[in-house]
Amino acid sequence: MVRREARRRWIIVGAALAVLVAVPVGIATAPAGAEQVPAPVLRQRILGSAGTAFQGYVETRGTVVLPDLPQLNDLAGLLGGTTSMRVWHAGPRAWRVAVLDPVGERDTYRTGDATYTWDFSRNLWTELTGDPAVRLPRAADLLPPDLARRLLLDAGAGVPMRSLPGQRIAGIAAAGLRLSPADPDTTIRRVDVWADPGTGLPLRVDVGSAFSSRFLDLSRTPPSADVVRPRGSSHSGFVTTAQPDVVAALNSVAGVGLPGSLAGRARVPGPVEAIAVYGTGLSRFVVVAVPGRLGERTLAAVREVVQSGTLTVLVARPSRRTYLLAGFVTPALLGRAQADLP
Repeated sequence: MVRREARRRWIIVGAALAVLVAVPVGIATAPAGAEQVPAPVLRQRILGSAGTAFQGYVETRGTVVLPDLPQLNDLAGLLGGTTSMRVWHAGPRAWRVAVLDPVGERDTYRTGDATYTWDFSRNLWTELTGDPAVRLPRAADLLPPDLARRLLLDAGAGVPMRSLPGQRIAGIAAAGLRLSPADPDTTIRRVDVWADPGTGLPLRVDVGSAFSSRFLDLSRTPPSADVVRPRGSSHSGFVTTAQPDVVAALNSVAGVGLPGSLAGRARVPGPVEAIAVYGTGLSRFVVVAVPGRLGERTLAAVREVVQSGTLTVLVARPSRRTYLLAGFVTPALLGRAQADLP
């Protein structure tokens, strides 16, 4: 039986998935002899680069301000501030990302069958077993390669795009492309991506003026197996835990299922009854249904409509149920969706 506090925590986890689709910083703009690659060709190379090995330093800068909700402190820091990371990537299931701060680091390791975290300040290793269908975004999701591929896939091949002048990024002559979504309901007006023209490995991503992720230093060589293998010691703590079953927690509070469409946008099939994604492309938005008292306690501090740059959050209370709507969309779209809620 899922405890009440666990339910509340994972409802907010579900709501936070809206910001997974998520930013500009000064960088050398000299073309540096970058290969001229047509935008559609570069897009295909980027989408095919998931197996490319690399290691280096990444800096992200964001101006997305999330509502003051429980369990979102780490995510708020990633999307609304400057984050420095060291990454070693041997493959989709063999990588390590270290989030650096003035007093230490917090590492995430991905292996074939589990995820491990290392907290330097607490001297603690944690093994997370399982691969949940729903989870909060983590630092690795905001590295240029993962972020670029996700945005390009979400936008689709039909979005208007053009080539950008080349840039030298982390010592590499990168080719660029710009997506210019024509959908009036999304608040993302442009997505700029620069990538290694040969391998398609993304080196920098700008999502309008809201978020930026770029390599400061990069080696296109595979990291050694020892670097991406979690190694505890007799002097550090170690715990093993199953990754929280967010789907079960959310479904346990779903009184009725959400509608099949809102604001003329079809619901995207998913495993959770109490949370749903609607629409396509970059104008997708998420809706979370929260039971009356639980919604009142959890979302009491959130104004009816909160807009921070590209992110819009709306809290609707049409009956005894509370709904949280969020996405990189206009307030008008969420208003139309609110009107269709039961």
